[in-house]
Amino acid sequence: MKPVIKTFLADASVLILEGFRNILSTRPEIDVIGVAANAKELVSGIAKQTPDVLVIDYSTGTFSVFEVLDIMKRYPSIRVIGISHDCNVTDAKRLIHAGLNGHLMNDCDKDEIIGSVLACAKGEKFFCGQVLDKLNVSEGEDPIHTCEPISISERELEILQYIADGMTTKQIAEKLHLSFHTVMTHRKNMMAKLGLNNTAGLIIYAVKENLISPNRFLFSTASTPR
Repeated sequence: MKPVIKTFLADASVLILEGFRNILSTRPEIDVIGVAANAKELVSGIAKQTPDVLVIDYSTGTFSVFEVLDIMKRYPSIRVIGISHDCNVTDAKRLIHAGLNGHLMNDCDKDEIIGSVLACAKGEKFFCGQVLDKLNVSEGEDPIHTCEPISISERELEILQYIADGMTTKQIAEKLHLSFHTVMTHRKNMMAKLGLNNTAGLIIYAVKENLISPNRFLFSTASTPR
């Protein structure tokens, strides 16, 4: 049996809290152990429950970047996933530099919400495609780099193998029973991790690292179109 991921939710909206709880509770390995609708509930709940993962919407006014930074400093073992309705680039980069584990937009689908918790609980980084897009195009600034080793998750590797097979994003989504947006997110996550900007670069990286066999790209002379 997979270990249970103790997850704590923080959002100013009770309705959204219940929505997140219902989505995450569909996975037996995720246990929502507490929720907070204000800063007082967040501080006391985290202290009592000591979750593995905290999912917090810091863009509502009730919670801010400062609450997230405080939790990250006081409880460095907790994996923190930030949520924002507009992803202010300055705030997002500040959190990422401080060690944020993941970032979603508040309109992400349920596959991404679940995927972010599962990935971050394993120590991986998870940033939705919309967030990566905003970070990459912000005022021509360089992407954020760290000295951490690059880690390609099992799901990302699976998607990379299908990309190498020539499958479209839609076909991969149908094959893996994921949403189109979720597959795009994994694809963008890989590109961001590797500093790439096209599919060819992904495939070349995979071949160099022996993640996929180069034999699938070899064609016989007879089959080569003239």
